[in-house]
Order: sequence, then structure tokens, then C-alpha cells
Amino acid sequence: MEGFPFVHRERVRFRDLDAMGHVNNAVFLTYLEQARFRFLEHLGLAQLEQEPPLILARVEIDFRSQATFGDELAVGVRSGRVGTKSFELEFELRVADRLVAEARSVQVAYDYSAGETRELDERWRELLAATQIQAV
Repeated sequence: MEGFPFVHRERVRFRDLDAMGHVNNAVFLTYLEQARFRFLEHLGLAQLEQEPPLILARVEIDFRSQATFGDELAVGVRSGRVGTKSFELEFELRVADRLVAEARSVQVAYDYSAGETRELDERWRELLAATQIQAV
């Protein structure tokens, strides 16, 4: 996918459908979650046995077309803004060449034992910034 350095693939399952026969809007959050984890894993920032020390603070999704049973969704992921305590991820979901949805999420670094936000490690900031697409 042009402009996205990482692509995660999901096959639409029967359980993903609603009564209208297309993917239920709420299921898109699961697709984004899987893509987010695989993207961070790809960067070396997450392990399968442990979710990174983050809180998902915001998600916005713009639905463009339907996805149905058996479709293979390509979920492109890239970094958006990278701050000191949080970062954005940008997503594009496609079935072949057809745009299905666009999304953006905000993740916040979090210290679960202290119960408070914390600064992103410098390594996180560097690796995330390396996947940003610079405006031309």
C-alpha cells in the first residue's frame, strides 16, 4: 500500500458480520488493534506475551465502503505525530484497490504500577518517527 511502510492482513470472518451482511462497525476496532500490535511488534516494541505499556486514548474511523465475508483486508499502518508522552497511528483499510476505511488513533505511554502517564522511551520515539511519511 502506497504511503504505508507496514501492512497487516485480516480475513473477514463470519462472526464479524452484522444482520445486514457486512462487517459491523465495532469490529473495525479489533482490526485496528491487531494491526497496531503487529506494527509495534514489527518495530521491535512489542512482544506477543505482553501488550506494550500504553493506553489507547482515542480512535476515529471514517467508513468509506463495505467489507463482507471472506474479504481480505489490507490494513496499512504508519506513525503520525510523535510526542513526548503519546503518539498517533494512521491506518488505511482496503479490499484490493477499494478503500474501506481510514482511521487514526492516539496511544499514551502509561505506567500501570504507578497509575499515571509517563514519557515515551527515546527508542520508541526514534522508531516511530522513522515510519512517518513526510509531507512533500
